[in-house]
Parts: sequence; C-alpha cells; structure tokens
Amino acid sequence: MTLLFAATIVVCVESQLITERPYNAVVFKDGIGNFNTIAGAILAAPDHRMDNTIITGNRSFVDGNKTYDTATVGVLGDGFIAQDLTFRNNAGPIKHQTVALRIEADLVSFYKCRFDGYQDTLYAKKQRQFYRDCEIYGTIDFICGNATAVFQNCLIEARTPMARQYNTIIAQHRDLESYTSGIVLQNCTIKATPDLGKSDVTTYLGRPWGIFSRTVIMESYIDNLIGSRGWVEWIESANKSNVSRRPYYLEYKNRGPGAVTKERVTWASVTADPNIASTFTVRNFINDDQWIPINIPHYLDLS
Repeated sequence: MTLLFAATIVVCVESQLITERPYNAVVFKDGIGNFNTIAGAILAAPDHRMDNTIITGNRSFVDGNKTYDTATVGVLGDGFIAQDLTFRNNAGPIKHQTVALRIEADLVSFYKCRFDGYQDTLYAKKQRQFYRDCEIYGTIDFICGNATAVFQNCLIEARTPMARQYNTIIAQHRDLESYTSGIVLQNCTIKATPDLGKSDVTTYLGRPWGIFSRTVIMESYIDNLIGSRGWVEWIESANKSNVSRRPYYLEYKNRGPGAVTKERVTWASVTADPNIASTFTVRNFINDDQWIPINIPHYLDLS
C-alpha cells in the first residue's frame, strides 16, 4: 500500500503532489482526499497493515517555511512506535531545509523505517528516541536535533548535494552542558549512494550545531566517503572563529576505509576504552531496559 498523507496537525503536503504518481489513498484533514485520518486509510487497506507505506510531502525552506514547518510528519505523542514506514520529503536539494520527519516526543521507537530526503531529513528534535534497522538518506545535517537518541544497526547513506556543497551527516544541537542529549550510532553502516560514490563530494560525520554538540559513532562500518578530518566546524572561516564551541565527538572501534582516525580534527576524540563507550549504550544512554517494546530487537550493551 502506498499512502499520501497530509494533515494540518502533523504534516502538510502540497496539493500538486497528488498528481505525481498513483496513490492508494490520499489523506487530507480538510477533507479533499479519500480520508481525513491516517487511521481511516489503514483500516480501509485489505489486510489493515502499513507495509511499504510511503508518507510523502514537499514543503521546504526555500518556499517560505521555517525548517520546523517543512516536516512531512511531526511526532508529538510520547511512546510513539512506527514500523515498516517510509517518511519522505521529496522537495529536493535545491530547496535547502526539507524535513521528512520531526520528533519531539519521549520514548519513541522506529523499527525498519526509512527516512528519505536531502537537507535535515530526520529532525530528532528532543527527548529519548531509538532507531533499529532503519535507513536514513540525505545530504546536509540529515540527522539533526537535540534528542537523546541511539541508532542501532541502521543504514545511513549520503546523497549528492548541490554544486560546491559538502555533506554532513549529523548536526547535534546540544547547547547547554547540563543537557543529557546526544546522537549515538552503534553498529551502523555509513556509505554513499551510487550517484555520490561517482563524485568528488566530501562527506563529514558531523558538525556542531550546538555549542556542546555530542555525537558518538561506535562499532560501525564507515566507507571511504568520509574525509580524513572526519568532522567539520559549524561555519568554516579563515580564523576558525567558532573555536569556543566545545563539542564532544567520539569514535570507538569503527571499521572500514573511512574509519582511519590519524588525521581527525583535534577537537574530536577516539577511544579504545569500553568503559567510556559503554556510557553511550542503549542501557546507559537511553535507559532502554525500561521502555523499548520487546518486539523490537535490540542489544543493551556494546556488541
């Protein structure tokens, strides 16, 4: 089942999208589609399932929306769970910020989902979040926000940005040292899409959106798309005026041609100490043994 979903509360899809491709159901809260709720569309499906469902939109910053409002779907309810869903913003790289999914709820889980976009694809805005066996596609800051989030066994693929741009995978937004937030990738695969693999675009693991931005990549496979510096300043300038930022960027036991750390930036860290890395496991970082549904596979500690 393919689903085009648009509702004022959590998503807004421009009406011209309806003609782009055939849809099994069109959901608009204002009643111009087949259904006015996504639940109604699901119940009308032959087996009441959402396998292969695509929720798509095309709002963008260039078209006059704030980044927050470009989201195809926004999650506000604590305990939200999604499985076998694709969240997409297909406005394209020329539209700059184009969020596919925005999450600002606690104890949310995503299993076997796909997040499909370009800049700011997945806006993990705040609270505790868990992602397992998901796929995330984008260009600039395509995993971003101030959430306390762990991505486990996920595929992360960078796409080709606009001319003269480079890619940054993660832009974590921790701006107070007291915040417990951070983004952790564990046993993930970081690679380029085929089109990016044929280009000379540099891709970085991340950059510090917040002053105390915190990102940890551990036990993951990093392909050769990642530049030797690994990380990049938020705004590069001749005098590196943003040296007052104090990001916490850590790599632990990664593998692959992009995991060579000898030329990493001086303000990032590498460790082989499991005691340090264990701080960022599912058990310790997001208290997973208390809330992740038992039907979503996961491991609590280092693999």
